[in-house]
Amino acid sequence: MRKFFTLTFVILFILLFTLNVSGHVPVLPGEHNTLDNAVQIKDPAISYAIYGTLHEAGEADYYTVTLRKGDPMEFSVLTPVAGSFAPWLIITGPGISPNGTVPQSVVVPAGETTTVVTGFRSLNPEYEPFTPMAMYKTAMFNGKAQADGKYIVAVYTPIEGGPYSLAAGTVESFTATEWIMLPISVINIRFWQEQSLLLIFGPYLLIIAIGLVLFFLRPGRKKISPAAFCGFLAGLLYIGTSAEILLQTGISLANSTAGLSVLVTMTFAMIALIAGAVAVLNSIRLPELKPIKFRVLMIVIGIVGLLAWSGLIIGPVLAFLAAIITEMDYKF
Repeated sequence: MRKFFTLTFVILFILLFTLNVSGHVPVLPGEHNTLDNAVQIKDPAISYAIYGTLHEAGEADYYTVTLRKGDPMEFSVLTPVAGSFAPWLIITGPGISPNGTVPQSVVVPAGETTTVVTGFRSLNPEYEPFTPMAMYKTAMFNGKAQADGKYIVAVYTPIEGGPYSLAAGTVESFTATEWIMLPISVINIRFWQEQSLLLIFGPYLLIIAIGLVLFFLRPGRKKISPAAFCGFLAGLLYIGTSAEILLQTGISLANSTAGLSVLVTMTFAMIALIAGAVAVLNSIRLPELKPIKFRVLMIVIGIVGLLAWSGLIIGPVLAFLAAIITEMDYKF
């Protein structure tokens, strides 16, 4: 137990350090292909990753942001798909230096100047360690706002449609809700990538199936309390998270070079695997543990899961539930 706590704090320290390196708040809005339903970037400083899809040639998605003179303007467009899909970046607003020709299908306010950044695919995709995912950068704009006012950002495709991500802002900062709900955001991002249900949830289902089979076929099997069963399922979900991370990492590395950033991904996978294994093993041997020891262990595992995005939120909830009902003496 003492070793687990020590290792947990070491891993969480590493995790918090790596999160300061890079981390975008994910946003998955609905349709925003007109100025009337443009997505408003609420805080221009916060680093957002906004996921959208352009369905056909000539289509554009629109974003608005209110800036003060001197505010940084950091925008880049990326796509997870191979091929020729290369969205453009078009920025309109006060003080923008005019550059390029605005496509006929893109709507900009009359009298405003516009800069057009033509999309061009990089040869080597970037590895995004937190999702994980291989992303091709196609357009980028860096500068400072030259005047106070409202700026319009459009992502446009001249030839074909596909999924893309607009990265905006520079400051990595999450609210508590954004942090805790990130596993749900990642699932939505997988759907945005057009991954199948089997690919998204298969690792979890496989781990749970194998775990339950081994559990019920184990020699000398005894009845298990509800608390222990909740802790056991929580552990399987954590291990499933580790398996899912490793699967997605393998898919990403088949198309990109990660470098040292893969260590960030492996940190998340290791946290989920260790916490899951501890939960499973100690849930099985609960009759040998003092209730207070098991309760504290489950609380720690639940907190670790929320901080490290393990167990699809259900896992941490089950861990906390196991801690609450430990004293209940009825059996399955």
